[in-house]
Amino acid sequence: MRAMRALTAAVVAGATVLSMAGCEKDDRGGSGGVTTIDANGTGGSGAGEPVGADGTGRNGGTGGGERSGGLSTRERFMLDNLPESGSVMAAGEFLQRFTTCEQYSIDPSDPRYYPMDEKFDATWGVRFRGTCNDPGGSFIRVFWTGTGEGMRTFQNAYRAHVADRLRTTPDADIDGGFGIGKDFAVITPDPATLRHLSASNLLVLNCNPNFRATGDVRTAPALVDGCVLTDDFTD
Repeated sequence: MRAMRALTAAVVAGATVLSMAGCEKDDRGGSGGVTTIDANGTGGSGAGEPVGADGTGRNGGTGGGERSGGLSTRERFMLDNLPESGSVMAAGEFLQRFTTCEQYSIDPSDPRYYPMDEKFDATWGVRFRGTCNDPGGSFIRVFWTGTGEGMRTFQNAYRAHVADRLRTTPDADIDGGFGIGKDFAVITPDPATLRHLSASNLLVLNCNPNFRATGDVRTAPALVDGCVLTDDFTD
């Protein structure tokens, strides 16, 4: 992902929500709307403060503004506003506020999942998955981890995945693939959907050690060393 593009207007679409039989009540999206928590993980999550919050952007990005508790003002603002869904169903409903996400389903056997999605399981901290149709004819996928260790496990697994790819292809252009909230991750192949989600306060997880933030791209610390969260949603 390169220089930040201008934000486009969000497209809000109604969706037919398909729930999975036998799913626990808390994961059917029956709870309230998405909330945000502060950078120290307070507000009910119990997550610890992101490590290495030294303002260097982890992979070379820079912080900005006055520092408070190891974070710059800008970094704290970005982390304070990360969305927290509370359930995999609520995560899908959250996406529908910013982009087209039709026929959202949390059925693990839904045929719209990509073959690669099978590896995003408990070893990645993923507890539930969701998928829906995007406007480009492809499919948005949601991976719900819960807060704290689940999301930390996810970020660790993605860092290892990037490291494996770079070992085989050192010049691979890997500048982030997942939009990250406090308790869920989102991936979509459609560039228009990425632009819509740039207004959602999700951030992009980047674990490429060669990454350097340029232009108006902003960064904040991830939960694991060697990764950074950015606001660069360009494809």
